[in-house]
Amino acid sequence: MENQREVPVIRSGLHVLKHKDMDVAMVQLDLTTGKIEYVLEIYLPDELPVGVGREGSNIAWWWASRAIPDSRRGIQQVLHYLDEETSLSLMMSAYGLSLTDHYWMQPIGEELYWKDLNFYENDFSDDLGNLLTDSGRIDRDAHISKFSPSSSVNGEMKKKWVIMNDARYLLKVNTDHYGQQSVNELIACRMHERLGWENHVAYQPGTIVVEGQEYPCSLNPLFTSEDHEFVSAYQLIRDYKVPNTVSNYEAVIRRACYYGMGEEEVRRQLEYTIMTDFILSNTDRHFNNFGFLYHTKKHRLTVMAPVFDTGNALFYNKEIVPSGLNLLEITVSSFCKREVDMLRYVKHADGIRTELLEDFPEEAEGMLKEYTDMPAKRAEVISRTIRQKLEYLRRFQQGKKIWKREKYW
Repeated sequence: MENQREVPVIRSGLHVLKHKDMDVAMVQLDLTTGKIEYVLEIYLPDELPVGVGREGSNIAWWWASRAIPDSRRGIQQVLHYLDEETSLSLMMSAYGLSLTDHYWMQPIGEELYWKDLNFYENDFSDDLGNLLTDSGRIDRDAHISKFSPSSSVNGEMKKKWVIMNDARYLLKVNTDHYGQQSVNELIACRMHERLGWENHVAYQPGTIVVEGQEYPCSLNPLFTSEDHEFVSAYQLIRDYKVPNTVSNYEAVIRRACYYGMGEEEVRRQLEYTIMTDFILSNTDRHFNNFGFLYHTKKHRLTVMAPVFDTGNALFYNKEIVPSGLNLLEITVSSFCKREVDMLRYVKHADGIRTELLEDFPEEAEGMLKEYTDMPAKRAEVISRTIRQKLEYLRRFQQGKKIWKREKYW
């Protein structure tokens, strides 16, 4: 492809952390593992990534958080095949460039420029993405280009960046559990549409052939840009000592306001997210699964990132789908350990009009039947959980403290 560039052999561990074309810091990298060993000097503290501290004490953590996690299925086989020691060394094959932010590493002695390298403007190879998702045509005897933003996408689901009609999309696929995680994203998208909530990722359905078998996948359009970077909630509180009297929920809001957000906007979206996650029994709203968009020229957060990543929902990995009061005992990875306790943070329960979702459970059931090959009975049972959760949410909106035992409501 045009504008595609392969990384030459790097002979020195000295690198400049760049923010577009600005020199932000000098670091020493371990060339084998790709890890930052230490920071030699900070040139532009104001251009450091949010959450690393003005002295850059958390740069190594931030750098490692951008790579493919070791827990992703198949990543060790990919690394072995590509003769890479770690996901970080693989990420360095593309200078650490991503489609999440505007940071990258320039080896000392090389004259490189953002306009020639960045993936917002320049094309990239499908080779690495196909290898990471076990899809597409891969000539394993030929050279495989590793110059791709797919090397800097975290999360456990298999995924890759693709270019469609000159636009960037993140393709996500899971070959287990009927491929339901991808379909869950589409179901969540439909729910947001019904509720009239515009600030959500507009997932699109797709299919992908993995090892000769077709699976559903989801495609979400890029929501960062050359002006806006994604900053996770975790980045906001990573270097912040949360007072003992303040919850992590309130700490995120405080830090967001410190970086420029309006408190009402943050609370409104967080409360909306809590209630819609409750409807779909999303168990994975951890601090990297929501966040904000940072304007690089204004040096502040300007808007909340669209609601995204609702794949771990609707009991996709549960053999037995719970019902009744068991739906109020779901454990989650978020502000609270128990899902229903998240509703305690919601001060404006009327932020969702449940009447707009009257036949949504049936629509979700239809989507599960259309896009997956799960048994029809299972899709029907999952649909009933949505209806039951909607009823519990209505009781909450009526003032019932549904996190308590039913007799104390």
